[in-house]
Parts: sequence; C-alpha cells; structure tokens
Amino acid sequence: MTTMDDVRATLILLPGQPIPDGADGASAIVYVPDAEALEQSSREVDAALELGPPLYIALPPLAEGSLKRYLEPLLLPGVTGVASRPPQSVDQLRYVESLLEELEIRNGIRPGLTAMAVGFEEPRALTIMADALQAMRDSADRMTWIAFNHVELAETLGVAPYSGTIVAASAHVVVTAAAFGLPVVYDDPDQAEYAAELGFRGCATIETSDMARLRGIFAQPEPTQEEDA
Repeated sequence: MTTMDDVRATLILLPGQPIPDGADGASAIVYVPDAEALEQSSREVDAALELGPPLYIALPPLAEGSLKRYLEPLLLPGVTGVASRPPQSVDQLRYVESLLEELEIRNGIRPGLTAMAVGFEEPRALTIMADALQAMRDSADRMTWIAFNHVELAETLGVAPYSGTIVAASAHVVVTAAAFGLPVVYDDPDQAEYAAELGFRGCATIETSDMARLRGIFAQPEPTQEEDA
C-alpha cells in the first residue's frame, strides 16, 4: 500500500566515498552503487543500513538489460526499496516489480515488502506517468514516492531549467503524483523554497549540511482545529 513517505531531506550517497557525518539525520537515503564493483557496493549497502533512515538502491537505466545481475547482491534484508530511472513503458516497471518479487524470495525478504521510487523527468515517462502509477497500484502497490530532475528534463528539451516549459512539467508531475497520494522529491537544494511553493514534498542533496534546512522548508503545517473537526 502506498504511503506518504517522509522524504523531506533525501540524501544521495555516492559509491566509494566515506559516509558523511550527519547522514543518519536524513529522512531517506538513496545509495548509488558502482555497477563495476558490486561486491564493494554490497558492503557499502551494509554500512548504509546501519545508519537507520530508509535506504533505497538507485537502479541503472531500465533498458540496459543487466538489472538482475546488478540488483541481486544489493537487495539485502533491511533495504527499504529501489529508486528507478524514468521508464519508457509500463512494461518496464512491471518487469522491475516482478524482478523484485523474485529476488525477495531468493534473499529471504517478505514478497511485496520492497518499495519503489520512480523518476519522471523524461518526455516519454511524463506521457505515461498516470498509466504507470495506476498499473503499479493495481498490482503490488509498491510505489512510495516520485523523483523529478528538472535539469535533466531541461537539457533533453534544450530549454532553460526554470523556463515555463519546465515549470509546467513540474506542476504536471506534482499533480499526477498527488492524485495517487505520493510525494515528489526535487533535485536542487538551493531552490528548495521554490520547490516547496510548487508542491514538492522534499529535496535530494549530497550534502548533510542541508538536512536541517530541508526538513524545515518541507515541514507539513500542523492541522488547524477546523481541520481536526
């Protein structure tokens, strides 16, 4: 069942680097493995699990065809989920879902437990976003949050990162995700206030010094007495 995960301050951990001080203060952690050093990456996943925050494993592009070999040594008990690159079709996400179930059984994890976070920052992915989220809801319902990289989309389209086109795309992602009860994570901590105004519910960063500020910016207001009634 999907939930509104706390993703206000999402920390990106890069491979082969020491875990920074303060990483345990992240709302969620996305670890980016080294596809050429999976044994070392598996040890780094173990170390990241000890920090405590929910841990997601970043996946390579879904069309590469090596997803099973990549994920098998990394989907360890305790890993919260996987963070997927933008899908080009609903079938790609269905394949990820089926692979997760296969590896859960093989690795001693309860089937259906592993969550999915998916990026939607490519034109094709944006056109199938609602269909993709509906398909995931109709199956194992693993989706817990959405990622959006405005810079990647701007580069693909050849427009400025804060052009009207990118603002419209951002709004589309936020509204579509909200229709399925999912928060969206932005990609630029320097523009976190702007992202919060657009309706994003968190921001990704590689700097632990951003954690407290992001938590404050994306804090949900306390309900009023009228809302409680």
